Amino acid sequence: MKKILILLIVIFFITFTNNCNKKENNISNNKKAVNKTQKKGKKKLDIDKLDIPERMKKAIKNGKIPMDRVKQFLEMRKGDLPLVKIESVNKKKINLFLNLNGVVEPEKKVAVFSRLSAYVKKIIKEEGAFVKKNDILALLDDIEVKISYEQAKIQLKQAEISLKDEANNYKRNKELIKSDLISEKDFQTSEANYQKAKLEYENKLENYKNLDLQLNYTKIRSPIQGYITERLIEVGARVNPNQQVFTVEDFSPLLIKVYVPTSDIINLKKGMEAEVTTDVLKGYKFNGKIKLINPRIDVQSGTVKVTVEIPDPTMKLKPGMFVDVKISVSSKNDAIIIPKKSILLKNNKSFVFIFKKMQVFKKEIKTGVSEEDNIEVVDGLKEGDRIVTVGIETLKDKMRVKIAR
Repeated sequence: MKKILILLIVIFFITFTNNCNKKENNISNNKKAVNKTQKKGKKKLDIDKLDIPERMKKAIKNGKIPMDRVKQFLEMRKGDLPLVKIESVNKKKINLFLNLNGVVEPEKKVAVFSRLSAYVKKIIKEEGAFVKKNDILALLDDIEVKISYEQAKIQLKQAEISLKDEANNYKRNKELIKSDLISEKDFQTSEANYQKAKLEYENKLENYKNLDLQLNYTKIRSPIQGYITERLIEVGARVNPNQQVFTVEDFSPLLIKVYVPTSDIINLKKGMEAEVTTDVLKGYKFNGKIKLINPRIDVQSGTVKVTVEIPDPTMKLKPGMFVDVKISVSSKNDAIIIPKKSILLKNNKSFVFIFKKMQVFKKEIKTGVSEEDNIEVVDGLKEGDRIVTVGIETLKDKMRVKIAR
């Protein structure tokens, strides 16, 4: 009986203890909820409730640790810090470029014309073909010209024989007249016949040369070395004198005419190097030089025409392409250079994030000239500063960060 009584007392005591613990937990939870509500409403930290060392709590209460540092510390404990990449600021050489644009042109562009009226017999060279100087491009019908040419050839031969006979007769009579073996009248007659035969021969010779030239004109030839870019005739069609039949262009080298403002022309000289790029050929760069600088300023545009010469043995650049031209006019050897991607643009101002002791600090800068992916900083940074180059999008001033490895 005593054992049963002791057992009941133990069970009652355990039950009573558990109920008390539950009440204490409910009270504690209610207090935490009230504190959270107060914190949200007043936005004031309850230092005593923070899970930090007691010495730090005392330092915060005494004002030795600023509240903004406390908030940053709490943010660090809430989750992962932003990952960034850091680079040191160095002094480097940077080139100052004059950026222009223009259209690629051939060095020579020649229109080929027909010299006589005839039908087109055969096309020898098509568009795109490379030709040398005097290569035959097309043949014209030459039957009529050939007939006239052969007749002229025979007539010239006859005139040559007649001239030879009259010349011999005149020479002989010159000797005879000295000895008074012929009359003056006979001598004058032989002299006149000689002059007449000579004139006839010269006329026949000129006619023969003219027909020989016309026969040669039935072969339409290229006046320069280059590529055929236009064929304007068809087989069977009749062409007339001074009618354009082909266009031939010389692509070696190519030329680009750019128009430079008068304020920049003083920095340019013949022989200066130029770099040419085009959106059509991404990744390709072509090097050239200034060939000509026009001495005259265009009054309407206020610019000067400058011709850039580009040798292109690869034949990738084509006449008619729109290109960008960069001419290096000067350079700086000790310029503060940073990547363009490290700059944050806001309200027409440029900012970078300087890295110090695992924190970043937003700093306004002033930029100068740019070169490809880099840009000069003229104010706001010094050599040795460490700046964020990757991950600037989500950063804020005085934010703690983590360096990506």
